[in-house]
Amino acid sequence: MPSSSTASAEAGAVEIRRLNSLRGLAALIVVVSHYSNATGLWHGVLGNGAGQFGVMLFFLLSAFLMAHLYLETPPTARALGRYATARFARVVPLFLVVVVASFAARASHALGQLVYDIPDRNALLSHLLLLNGTSVLWTIPPEIHFYVLFAGAWLLFPRFKRSLLVASTLVPCAYALGGWPEAPSTTIFGLPATFTIVKVLPYFIVGTWLGYAFGHWQAPRRLQSHWYVAALLALPLLYPAIYLGLTGRSHGMWLDPMILASVSLIFGMVVFLVPTGNPVLENRAGDKLGQVSYSLYLLHLPSLNALSLAGLLGGASGLLLYVALSILLAAVSYTLIENPARRKIRSLGSPRAV
Repeated sequence: MPSSSTASAEAGAVEIRRLNSLRGLAALIVVVSHYSNATGLWHGVLGNGAGQFGVMLFFLLSAFLMAHLYLETPPTARALGRYATARFARVVPLFLVVVVASFAARASHALGQLVYDIPDRNALLSHLLLLNGTSVLWTIPPEIHFYVLFAGAWLLFPRFKRSLLVASTLVPCAYALGGWPEAPSTTIFGLPATFTIVKVLPYFIVGTWLGYAFGHWQAPRRLQSHWYVAALLALPLLYPAIYLGLTGRSHGMWLDPMILASVSLIFGMVVFLVPTGNPVLENRAGDKLGQVSYSLYLLHLPSLNALSLAGLLGGASGLLLYVALSILLAAVSYTLIENPARRKIRSLGSPRAV
């Protein structure tokens, strides 16, 4: 059983039901982006890097939850152990299945066309050691690297709260000044390694701020409105192809402070200013889509590859078929792999994962 403080934090996170729909939306942004890239649907306006905005939402949401769930609960050895177990159970099992299956599939030409490109043992080890990631798998190493950084900050937080909060502002400030580094790449014992956590760290920092703030401030009712959910409609305006068409210029995506500010503002408005019970964000469909969003994120590309090989891609009807197949595959994965593995690992003593 979790401690009372941990249980209270878990209960508070569960009440933010809209986060389920935001997870699902983030996954769908990535899914649709890859279809747009593959087919050129609507002149590619929903692709050409648009999927990165789904990843930005994922990173903001992940850091938000870590701060909201854990940051102000006592970082005892037992709590840290539960945290590590919960984070491992949430991310690693399905990732391992996908990576190992992709490596094994290289022996078959037909299967190899469906899965991720992990052609040799070095690539396999690089993925398993969280040094690198191909295609959408690039996001898993920085996510887990952030979990480690967060655990260190959580451990120090009771004694150095003010110092950590002040120090954390240095990252976005340096980022806003420009010249923020791309992800450094190197080799470690002959294995390719890319430290993407450097490039995406500002998103994790801002998500952590928002999660911490959520525990200390709730918007007065007079400031809340269901209409703030319309802020999500501004997100596509930032898609590279649409933004270029509207403004005549390109933005810097991950390294552009305007993008970080805009996506964070949209996320913050939805989380802080939309009242509880909003039917767009809090509904059964959003709950279910959020539940399978991780499987959807990792397994939509095999669905895309399968439909491409079958000659079934093209147009809006192909998009609907692809999304339906991807969600079905995600639901099967969640039921047969992701959820059972998570439950088994949590049974070792971790609290309920989010």
